Amino acid sequence: MLALVAAALLSAGLTDPEAAFGRLPFIDDVEVSPSGERFAASYNSETGSGLLIYELTEDGFDNRLISESDNLKIRRYFWKRDDRLVFSAGVPSNRYGTPTLETRLLAVTPGEPDLDRLFKSPGRRSGEFPVQIQDRIVSVLPNDPEHILVEYTPVRSPNTSLYRVKVDRAGAHRLVQGARRDSRHFMTDNQGNVRARSGQSDDRRRLFVTTSEGELKDISHRVEEGQPRFYFAGFPSSPSKAFVLSDHATPTLALYVYNVDTDTFGDLLFSHPSSDVYGIRQRLSDGAAYGAFFAEDDWNIHYFGDNIIQDLTAHVRKSLDADEIGYRGMNPQETMAVFWAAQQGRPGQYYILDIANNQLTALPLLYPELESVALGEVIATRYAARDGLQIPAFVTLPPGLADLEAADQLPFVLLPHGGPNARDFSGFDWLAQYLAHKGYGVLQMNFRGSTGYGAEFTAAGDRQWGQAMQDDITDGARWLVNAGYADPERLAILGGSYGGYAALMGAVRTPGLFTCAVSINGVTSLPELISDAKDYIDGEYRTRHIGRLWRDRTMLRENSPRLHADEISIPVLLIAGEDDRVVPVKHSVRMHNAIRRAGGQSQLVELPEGNHYLNVGQNRITALRAIGGFMEQCQR
Repeated sequence: MLALVAAALLSAGLTDPEAAFGRLPFIDDVEVSPSGERFAASYNSETGSGLLIYELTEDGFDNRLISESDNLKIRRYFWKRDDRLVFSAGVPSNRYGTPTLETRLLAVTPGEPDLDRLFKSPGRRSGEFPVQIQDRIVSVLPNDPEHILVEYTPVRSPNTSLYRVKVDRAGAHRLVQGARRDSRHFMTDNQGNVRARSGQSDDRRRLFVTTSEGELKDISHRVEEGQPRFYFAGFPSSPSKAFVLSDHATPTLALYVYNVDTDTFGDLLFSHPSSDVYGIRQRLSDGAAYGAFFAEDDWNIHYFGDNIIQDLTAHVRKSLDADEIGYRGMNPQETMAVFWAAQQGRPGQYYILDIANNQLTALPLLYPELESVALGEVIATRYAARDGLQIPAFVTLPPGLADLEAADQLPFVLLPHGGPNARDFSGFDWLAQYLAHKGYGVLQMNFRGSTGYGAEFTAAGDRQWGQAMQDDITDGARWLVNAGYADPERLAILGGSYGGYAALMGAVRTPGLFTCAVSINGVTSLPELISDAKDYIDGEYRTRHIGRLWRDRTMLRENSPRLHADEISIPVLLIAGEDDRVVPVKHSVRMHNAIRRAGGQSQLVELPEGNHYLNVGQNRITALRAIGGFMEQCQR
């Protein structure tokens, strides 16, 4: 078995696998301009990262790069016009002593050197700060070439308002709807008409909808604690209708037509027995829904009748030798479309489809160094938790092994996801594939508390940090061992964010099960996490499913790995971004110190300028080098 794995690794021919798997995608998130003549994409290379603006020409690509700096990370972008690209950037801040990630909204004209701010910067002597969060874009206003709708909280105001923002001049903002204490977020239809508002007051969620008569109707009873889930998914042109997601009559979120005037459900458009509906596709012209997103092992879309997207996807599928085809966008004139395509489990690449000329152009590969490298097979499976709950999971095997029956006493790494209200899918995962390339089997499980499988499955994780959710992870490890897939003497646990917390709790709760643990930006103290959350808007409300600081103080302390550092007897690697604004670096630093004081083995790697997502500079590569060396030592 080991010879088979070794042969597969030698045939791969990678001299620097950490760099090959750890580089950020060369090109990603391609957006097409209104005319279809220009494109924008995120870009990453050894020399830097940024936003790439390019055109397809007879000679290839004509492009310009907007480079990122160490403390500025481009977040999202879209074409307003062919001559105007709007984008936002994240900026770490420590305003009033509270670490935050602020955003700046900017725009650029292709061919011109200047980047234009869309919010005015206060004068150096004014004593004021800029607006903190500038990129909550509510509508791109497709029929208005000069403006977009942005919700933000003005300086010295506690509430959020909606503004019409000019994309060609800083500070040209006009109030559209004013602030209300009980609703801070706005929802519009495809044309930018405000159709709903949401927020929170007195520890209660609030929801309002605009009726066909233009009145704001309070439907907060739909989102009260204990009620079936209810979300607006979109709005058609009809002012009396909305598309909503609800599980009032199904175990998972289903898509309905909803009458806003009578507060009643209409037609059920789509439901899936084991997956929530995640969202919808709508026609730009009238807002009609033509597809619904759901997920089994990976993303799927259910179409309502024939439409151009379905036809184009089928055409691209016939043209390419690819197992997976994903539609990514199209210009309003429907002359150019963007698709992503890949063989099963591979990173893939983007393609531009010239619809009129029936011409398909391939863009550069996302991970060019992996083009000829054998990747690990990803197998969807399930295992039973100790209480009988079925846990969906994915096993990634070292290259050369085709199925679970071929796994025989492999060294394994458990890789629980972050969130915890998130989930894993079966597609390409750079970290899992790196570990598989190094000869490890990898188990990723969607433990209780994960999203997408219905409200009951998610709610089973409430106040279960370190408890039932941790048991699901432990039961996955024991399933691997009992089935003979994993070598019980070479079993490690690794994760990021909540997954990093789970790795440390595995070291605390089941030290004899794992040989070592790796935490990337992991939570180490639940009381500290909840206490810090109070410094942010709605922070206490967002952490209610973890526990209450005073009422649950005993439970929170019992399930904080830092407070049990003396119980850790296996080597621990801690990796943390210095500018992480989700789980501050202090969690890892204090964990490292606590383990060392208790006489344990701990290594700490701090990533310069690093954020929560390992997507700054070379931080991913640095993390993989640390992980690779650490795992070789503890998995001997």
